[in-house]
Amino acid sequence: MAGKPLNRLELRRQREAAEPLDPMEDETEETVETVEEEEVVERRPKKKAKAPAKSKAKTSRSSAKPAARMRIVWAVLNDAFKPVATFDYNQKEAAEARAAELTAKKGTHFVSRMKEPMPEDAPGIGAVIPRTVAAPTKAERKVVEAAIEEDEEIEEEEDNDIEMGDDADEDDE
Repeated sequence: MAGKPLNRLELRRQREAAEPLDPMEDETEETVETVEEEEVVERRPKKKAKAPAKSKAKTSRSSAKPAARMRIVWAVLNDAFKPVATFDYNQKEAAEARAAELTAKKGTHFVSRMKEPMPEDAPGIGAVIPRTVAAPTKAERKVVEAAIEEDEEIEEEEDNDIEMGDDADEDDE
């Protein structure tokens, strides 16, 4: 471990108290000369200068691909956070109903927003997006068929009334 740092003033006093070097002695010059002689003997030949590095071709920033367009959907997730089903953003009620249905059957399921990449052929900003109409369920079909049958019965009765009324007018004449 490092010890406590020494006081700067105390270090200065120790240096001053040390034996001062005699300026008259020329030992320093002799050591410098011997070192220079040894260096001359041990010098290595200089290496060849490296060729300057080739400049890299500059890439234009305009060629960079734009980030993928994303859309937000409602995802029904299980307790392991794996998506079980996805619904368009405007179909939140259907996603919640599906989550409740799966929770009743298998375990914990919940609804969360999730981003997913848009398809490549998706229209651009401001374009009219064609909406596909989901096929009606069996219960919806029965209701619609029953309404159509009632309308047909009403029209038949009206047609019969009109035909009878025409015959009555002819008899009066």
